[in-house]
Amino acid sequence: MEYVWLAIALLVFALLVRKPFRDHVLAALDARAERIRRELDEAERLHEEAKALLAKYQRQLHEGEHLAREIIERVEAEQRRLEARAREELRLLTERRTQQALERIAQEEARAVQEVRARVAELAVRATRELLAERLHGPLVDELMRKAVHEVEAKLG
Repeated sequence: MEYVWLAIALLVFALLVRKPFRDHVLAALDARAERIRRELDEAERLHEEAKALLAKYQRQLHEGEHLAREIIERVEAEQRRLEARAREELRLLTERRTQQALERIAQEEARAVQEVRARVAELAVRATRELLAERLHGPLVDELMRKAVHEVEAKLG
């Protein structure tokens, strides 16, 4: 019987402690569940922010790559344009220098021809004088000499 009373006392004690214990344990479990729910909500919010930032940075990356491609294309086009311009300027410079050289050559050639003509005329006059001096004598020679000199100079000059 003593065990019966002990069992009844234990049952009464359990019934009396059960409600406050249950309320306390359930309140603690509810508080923990609420804290876990808040943490999950915060984690979900942070996850969404991270996804949004990732999408933003991926957009910026694609925009940056696109911009870099455009810059490279512009630089390459500018390089081709500058190379073509430099080639054209070099071609024009070469043509101009070639023309200047040809003009100098023509001038030197003309000067050389003039010098040769003058030398030939001088030699012809001298040779004519010597020949006439050897073969002819007197005033007639002087007159013929003057005419011949003028005639040679006129033809050669």
